[in-house]
Amino acid sequence: MEPRSTRRALRHSLIVDVEIVDLESGIQLREPSKDLSVYGCGLSTATPFPAGTKVRLKMTYGLEKITVFGKVIYGRPDIGMGIVFTTVEMEDQRLLEDWIAKLAMPE
Repeated sequence: MEPRSTRRALRHSLIVDVEIVDLESGIQLREPSKDLSVYGCGLSTATPFPAGTKVRLKMTYGLEKITVFGKVIYGRPDIGMGIVFTTVEMEDQRLLEDWIAKLAMPE
């Protein structure tokens, strides 16, 4: 029997450009996402922020951009960092859901 996932939603292999800023130190990184859900994302980075870091993410997919706030759940140089979204404006939430829905559409 497989262990049950603790994630609230399925993460999708959607690559978006992400600018992430540590809200306390102001340190900024630009990294691609490795996965994305309506509740959070994973980033591929060898220089992750520590768990608990509060961050702002500006994400770009095609010509669309959204800004969300979140918190780093884990950060490891070998696997990157996982972020849970803590604040997402309604319009940004709608765009995020649209991005994920596009994955399910046949080409």
